[in-house]
Amino acid sequence: MNKLKRHLILLVLFFFTVIGDGIGRAEDLEDRLDSLAPPNDVIEKGKPGDENGSEKEYEKDPGLKEFLLDTVYHYGFLWAGRFFYVRNKDDRIFDTSFSKWIDNITKAPVWNDEDAFDTNFIIHPLFGAEYYLFYRARGHSVWASALGSFVQSALFEYAIEGLVETPSLPDLIFTPAIGTPFGIVLENLSDWLVERDNSAAKVAGHFVNPMRIFFKDTKFGILNPLTGAFAFQGPFSITPNKSRSFELSYPFFLEPPIPVGRVVGSFEVVDLDKKVGGQFIFYSIRVDFSSSDNRYGVYLKYPYSGVNNVTVNGVEIDNGFEFSNLLIGGKFLIVNSEDFSISGGLEVIPPTAFKDNKDRLKTVDNYGRDFPLYLASAVTVSPYISAAVKRRQISLLGSLGVDLIFNADKFEEDNFETRIKYASAVGAEVPVLASPSLFVEFNGYTLVTANTIEKTDIFLTPGLRFGKRYSPGFGVQIPLTGRSADIANASFIVDFQVRF
Repeated sequence: MNKLKRHLILLVLFFFTVIGDGIGRAEDLEDRLDSLAPPNDVIEKGKPGDENGSEKEYEKDPGLKEFLLDTVYHYGFLWAGRFFYVRNKDDRIFDTSFSKWIDNITKAPVWNDEDAFDTNFIIHPLFGAEYYLFYRARGHSVWASALGSFVQSALFEYAIEGLVETPSLPDLIFTPAIGTPFGIVLENLSDWLVERDNSAAKVAGHFVNPMRIFFKDTKFGILNPLTGAFAFQGPFSITPNKSRSFELSYPFFLEPPIPVGRVVGSFEVVDLDKKVGGQFIFYSIRVDFSSSDNRYGVYLKYPYSGVNNVTVNGVEIDNGFEFSNLLIGGKFLIVNSEDFSISGGLEVIPPTAFKDNKDRLKTVDNYGRDFPLYLASAVTVSPYISAAVKRRQISLLGSLGVDLIFNADKFEEDNFETRIKYASAVGAEVPVLASPSLFVEFNGYTLVTANTIEKTDIFLTPGLRFGKRYSPGFGVQIPLTGRSADIANASFIVDFQVRF
């Protein structure tokens, strides 16, 4: 199995493991089918022992079985995070074998692991605190959670990093030994802040202990900061706006007009032509939060970009991935009727791509569609409008926006660039099980300030999406013209949305 196939299989499994966790929680086949069916007006899912879905506190006393199960869950989260953030996956994940792993873990842990002081005594203990707070959020005692921190540290050293290197003694000792007391301090400080009669203090309490954002009453989910509701848990009400936002959030790139609460994992492989060879690989996590009436919302996109077997001007680019620029956005409905919606939005892309010493981002920005995400040191501000018309099973979406790119001298040596973005999509719902939607998306980008490259890139994307609340999507994007079409044949896209 070649490296690309391994990347595809493992990264797709990652997204379906983390983002599709809600499906795995369905109690039986009927629940799974219901989750894919068109939403009813109201779906109520109360907490355990509370049939009416009230705010009755859910308590349990976890034992050894629950401790072991939570240990397995968190170990899976560690692997998922490692697949997401590691830059050089070939060296840090795939360059191993069973015999190499056994050889690594049977050696005595090394004291000099070549990590910097702040890595060993600040960053790693922060992870130790996170381990402790995870177990506490799952309902375990202080002592059991402290033990959990030591267990997770050992699992990481021996059953993750141990695949490619000898375990580190400082990491085994200091990650939990410093992290656990620090976690206890953070937990108590968070409790004190949340109990204050002050909104700013309550927000600070959630940042001090981030487990509050992802766990409530020992259950996993995500806190919606716009409403205070805990998504994936408790009553789930479908308002007309929310139902329509589900129906219109099928495109991959066009921003639909009605805000929707969702978590999206996406993965894309761009097949390049022979003169470049190989593939560009893009993957990301996106989180959208909407108001209770779905009239306004905010969203974050956390992207990674990579190359695989790519050669530029005879120089082979080192395989691997880089964290791209973070995207922060928000939108609100301006007009909203039964058949027609229009919204205004604003996206900001700050310069968060902190490293490109191997020219990976510089290489992938030849694919013109999303180049502001890869442009180092640049700041992009993008106002846009989006609209939709829906009649029965047919919908038509359109959007128009502009990218104002500042500090862009690393692109064409000009400090400022302007790009116009326009898109449309037409979709048709098929009234059968799993509510499939067939759609075709058109995307165009015109870089009006371009001097040395083609100004316009145009793409066509046929796709298929299933479900409402749990929604996988599949598509193929074909570059029709522009510098993207000069180097790429097509891209293959898969994503998974969990909506709330």
